[in-house]
This record gives sequence, structure tokens and C-alpha cells, in this order.
Amino acid sequence: MSNSLNQKRRRAERTQAFLKDLQKRFPDCFAAQRKAVKPLAIGIQQALREALDADPETAETPNWLIRQALARYTGSPAYLDAMVAGAERIDLTGQPVEPVTDAAIEVAKARREEQKARAAERKRQQAEAAAEARRQEKIQRLADHFNQ
Repeated sequence: MSNSLNQKRRRAERTQAFLKDLQKRFPDCFAAQRKAVKPLAIGIQQALREALDADPETAETPNWLIRQALARYTGSPAYLDAMVAGAERIDLTGQPVEPVTDAAIEVAKARREEQKARAAERKRQQAEAAAEARRQEKIQRLADHFNQ
């Protein structure tokens, strides 16, 4: 696994590039548009591995990269929203294969709520930091004014 921040950044960039490649190779499965995202079939990692192995250009794709790309895709807000909506799970060709279970919907709801809570906390912290910066700037202007 990667240790340094630079290695982690490179892995994240490689994962993002691979995900874009998956969107081009399997456009009916890996949607690039938020509204078109649908839940993936359970076990799609194996089908994806087999499809990549069948192509000499992608046969050497490491398993960690497939796992990382799937984790990134299935952890996205758009994917979780599709899960919560209860859309049908699809295979690599975009064909429905099974419904999303109620348990999976509940898990997706919980993960999406966690994402929303983290985003709200980041927004609150940014607002506080901006307010503090404005206060410090005002204090500095007052100090400059009275120190003249």
C-alpha cells in the first residue's frame, strides 16, 4: 500500500483515470452522468475482472485498481442516491439483474446521511474560519488606524 502523500495522490489519480476508462468501455454500466447512475450487480468485480482479462490491453490491470475504482464509484453520492431510490441492479451491459434489497437501501441511506453530515460540518468549519479571518482583518485595520 502507499505510504506517502505523493503515493496516495498518484494512486487516487490512477484510480480516477481507470474509472473514466471503465465509463468509456462500459457506458451502460458505469454512468458518467449523475442522473444515469444505477446500482451495480452484486459480484460485478468478478465479471469486470473477466472482461478485462479478455482484452490484451487491460489483462494486466491490478486487482487493487479494480477494487479501488469500484469503491470510489459505489461510494459516490449519486450511487448511494440510486441505491436509496431502489433502482434495479445492473450488469456490465446495463441489463437489470436483481432488485436492491431493503437492507442495502438502509445501508445506503445511512452512508448518505454520514456524507451529508460531514459536508455540513466542513461547510460550518469553513464559515467559522472565514468569519475569524474577517474578525482578524477588522482588528488589524483598527490597530493600524489607532497606531498611526
